[in-house]
Amino acid sequence: MLSLLKIEWMKVKNYRTFWILLAITVVSIPGINYMLYDLMDNSFPKSKGAQMILGSPFAFPDVWQTITWNSSLLFIIPALLVITLTTNEFTFKTHRQNVIDGWSRRQFIGVKLMEILLLAVFCTILVLLTVMGFGFIGNKLAENVSVWEHSRFIFFYFVQALSYLMIAFLLSMLIKRAGLSIGIFLIYMIVENVIVGILRNKYKVQGVNYMPEEVTDRLIPFPYARALLAKDVPLWEHLLPSFLIVALLYLLLYCFITGRRFIKSDL
Repeated sequence: MLSLLKIEWMKVKNYRTFWILLAITVVSIPGINYMLYDLMDNSFPKSKGAQMILGSPFAFPDVWQTITWNSSLLFIIPALLVITLTTNEFTFKTHRQNVIDGWSRRQFIGVKLMEILLLAVFCTILVLLTVMGFGFIGNKLAENVSVWEHSRFIFFYFVQALSYLMIAFLLSMLIKRAGLSIGIFLIYMIVENVIVGILRNKYKVQGVNYMPEEVTDRLIPFPYARALLAKDVPLWEHLLPSFLIVALLYLLLYCFITGRRFIKSDL
């Protein structure tokens, strides 16, 4: 697998779009968090009542949930990178050349899945560093509270990132065109949110919580105004294992569909 990854690296190391999207990811994750941190620090009242409602979202231990939720708003950027790199294989016929050069189709899919895994790990490490930076800047650690309390949210972020990237990869493998894949990806993200909102709020259908995008979004609840949302925490804790199991099943399904599609399709 390492030798295959080296070949993949040769494809992207001089590709400007790859570096641009990667740089935007690196800058935007701490950037959006600083913007929201500055907004809360300067734009909200400092009264005791306001502080009770808002809490200290950028201090330990709450910073784990805050940073991961904020950063999840930016999944579109690494998803665009996945779509671009995947559809380039079909545009420039490099997938066919790899097979001609001796790769099996399973090896091709395997190395692509490994790339997505590495990208999700990269984003997770970046978020982890951002959490540490803001957490120590906030420096309001309560007595008897560990820095690592609530650190499970970094794992939830990883699962969420992997899910979004796999959806982007699945669409890329099925459609094979960058522009159309990006368009359908964005439309799907919007349409699912609209469907979930209507069915949950108007018709009280709770099953929509297990739709592909929504089930991973539910892993990281809205981090602000915790005092107002505290009543929802026990239910979230109760449903958390089912959210993780369903998210894992979706990931396995994405892997199966993309692998089956590439193995059976005409190159």
